[in-house]
Amino acid sequence: MTFWRAFRKLFCLSQRSEDKSDNHRPLTVLMDGGTVHEKYRPTPCSGDLASTAQDRRRWGEEIKDKIYSWDFDVFALDKATCGNPLITMTIALLESFDLLEGWRVDRKTMEAFLHIVEREYVPNSYHNNIHAADVTQTAAIILKSLALHLDDIPKIDAFCIIIGAAVHDLGHLGVNNDFLINSKHPRATTYNDKSVNENYHISRAFEVVRTTPGCDIFEHLTFDEQKKCRKLIVDAVLATDMVVHFDLVKNFNDKVAAESDINAWGDRTLLYQMLIHLADIGNPSRPFPLARAWAERVIQEFCEQGDKEAAFGLTVSPFCNRENINMPKAQQGFINVFLKPTLTAFHQVVPEFAGTALEYLDKTLAEWGDLEKSGFKV
Repeated sequence: MTFWRAFRKLFCLSQRSEDKSDNHRPLTVLMDGGTVHEKYRPTPCSGDLASTAQDRRRWGEEIKDKIYSWDFDVFALDKATCGNPLITMTIALLESFDLLEGWRVDRKTMEAFLHIVEREYVPNSYHNNIHAADVTQTAAIILKSLALHLDDIPKIDAFCIIIGAAVHDLGHLGVNNDFLINSKHPRATTYNDKSVNENYHISRAFEVVRTTPGCDIFEHLTFDEQKKCRKLIVDAVLATDMVVHFDLVKNFNDKVAAESDINAWGDRTLLYQMLIHLADIGNPSRPFPLARAWAERVIQEFCEQGDKEAAFGLTVSPFCNRENINMPKAQQGFINVFLKPTLTAFHQVVPEFAGTALEYLDKTLAEWGDLEKSGFKV
């Protein structure tokens, strides 16, 4: 079964009410019961992306002991950092992996690069800089768990995974590849209808590196190391195209069946592709308040795409039709068809992370099941 056939069968979605007020946002109350402002107590700041180095260091200090927590609230981080969650999270993770001072990446250059990256994330309902920060944190959590089972993870690999996660949706327009192709968008023309979004994200990231003064985050690496970084990041980001989902999981399961010791895998490309892919789709396995917040946002974005399809005279995709919404059913479908099999596959090599995520996922499935039985749809 192809991804879109499965997706269209399971997802008949429409839009929740268009309320952008803070009071409507699901995650204004955190896991511990305190409000965003009570927990983080951010000091006044400009509110734009031109945060000062002092601001970023203060925010990084506030989260450094929490960045590997599975109940980390990235929505609160967005508020606390005045819209700078991605640069704050990415810098904190790079510091945690000792990839700034003492290694071969210049802090000022990295901050300049990430400043542009954060600015170029479009403020979509779902595919935005908050999602990018969430995926980057998830990738780092998986990487830490993976380190328990690998004899060594080279620093350059960890660097590429963190950067790949940070840029994996750079410049996303809030619509899927089918929409870009069917609407004859210039990006579809440029990338010949092949993984249009994913090719754009990675191409733009390297364009920033190579053409923007002061943003070459690879400048202190050797030529061969730069080639390795480019290949790893490109392969990882392209693996986030859901069209390759079923093949990716099958290939991973086949490789584990052939060799269960991942230390014996000479090439770790597939391992890292699965890591980034799982980080990208994994938010339904967060604690339920976070999972529900992401579900509301993805539905909002799907239905905004449906509006665009109607405006273009295109057939409205079934999962983007605001006349047919059943969020509990949609989430249960996505979890059972896509996320749970991916986590189960990864559990074979990283049981610590995957086990925790699967426990939360079972609780979330029960929550969605109860909501569906109650008649709740959105």
